[in-house]
Amino acid sequence: MGAMKTLAAVVAAPALALAIVVAAIDAAPAPQARFPRVFRDVAITLLDEWVTDVDLSADGTRLAYARRDPRDWYLDIWTARPSGREKVCVTCELPAPTKHRGAPAWHPDGEWLLFSAENDDVRTRKADRMAEPATALNTNLWAVAATGARALPLTTFATDYKDPRGVLTPIVAPDGKRVAWASPVGAGVAEAVTDAPAEANPDAEDKTPAKGYEWGRWGIFLADLEFTDGAPVLKNVRVLGPGRQDAYYQVDDWSPDGRRLLLTASAARGQGLAGLDIFEYDLAADRLRPLTQTADWDHQAHYSADGRRVVWSSSRDLNVTFRSIEGLNWRRDIRTELWVMNRDGSEARRLTFFNERGHRDQAWFRSRVFRTARVFVSDSVCLLDGTRAAAVLGYEASAGQIGGVLAVLDLNRGVDVSKR
Repeated sequence: MGAMKTLAAVVAAPALALAIVVAAIDAAPAPQARFPRVFRDVAITLLDEWVTDVDLSADGTRLAYARRDPRDWYLDIWTARPSGREKVCVTCELPAPTKHRGAPAWHPDGEWLLFSAENDDVRTRKADRMAEPATALNTNLWAVAATGARALPLTTFATDYKDPRGVLTPIVAPDGKRVAWASPVGAGVAEAVTDAPAEANPDAEDKTPAKGYEWGRWGIFLADLEFTDGAPVLKNVRVLGPGRQDAYYQVDDWSPDGRRLLLTASAARGQGLAGLDIFEYDLAADRLRPLTQTADWDHQAHYSADGRRVVWSSSRDLNVTFRSIEGLNWRRDIRTELWVMNRDGSEARRLTFFNERGHRDQAWFRSRVFRTARVFVSDSVCLLDGTRAAAVLGYEASAGQIGGVLAVLDLNRGVDVSKR
């Protein structure tokens, strides 16, 4: 398998394309709207547009999110109050890194943000798109002062188009002493597929990806985070693979006590990528527990502030059928809504109805955001008040583009929201 095919396979991971706000870098930006915009009838406040992902500071006072610069379409990291006020671009004036800067993760001290950044030596427009911060292709982990005063590299993965490494959705532990992320592992996607266990890949001889391995092999990276002379450094980096198959991992969140990780994964033996599930990983016990076990597309899970509930994105009840999961083909069919469940996976409840014909959520989205055929929730985070979540609502725009708005939603809205 050549380098181009290798890159195309890895870029298929869900956090990847969900992080691509616009499919074509040279597309014209939409006119700037005034934010925040409050819509009390649907319990939604829009904070910004062209957004890809979001995180919340430990004290709950600041959001950090990645947003495209309409001048060059590279991603930058912004911060704002959960109200949408006091917006500041943290990375816009950095001398390095110079390209995509996104997937922000707050350090609990509130003075630093960790983020994923495209390597400066990545070349070509196609490679740029594949190296977006949440794509994990030829990116590295960086730290930036919340003031934007300076940025420091924490990892040194070399740019390699055949055997790419990178940093997918970094997250910092509540005590600030560890950081986790996911990355492709092995000798590139083609070789990684053939290295899969024989029972998982009986067709290894012809290098046909086994079910679940279409995006290659992935691992969870866990490292100690320390400060030397006031600057963050990584130590003791290790790679974990807790699943029965290490086909795909995405690290979504730490539990409030720092003992567990929420994962989006294809970790059960023989599990296909069209049926990604949410897992909870107990680090000390090295035990992986599924929270969802359906044929639906479940991803981007986050704990509530008290750790008792989990908010995540799912295609449940939407009858989504993927014509193809190869490459980025799945983007043609993806539709998801925001859901909430207890930490043990019980009492799952749907919060949004943007894809349901005749529902006022859909009517609102089509009239107030974009007249689209499909909406998907690409990231979210629970606010500390326990009643709201900030979510990135992705949607199919015109000419094959993907848009995304940052919104704050009431977690109780799904209980009594009526249809028109």
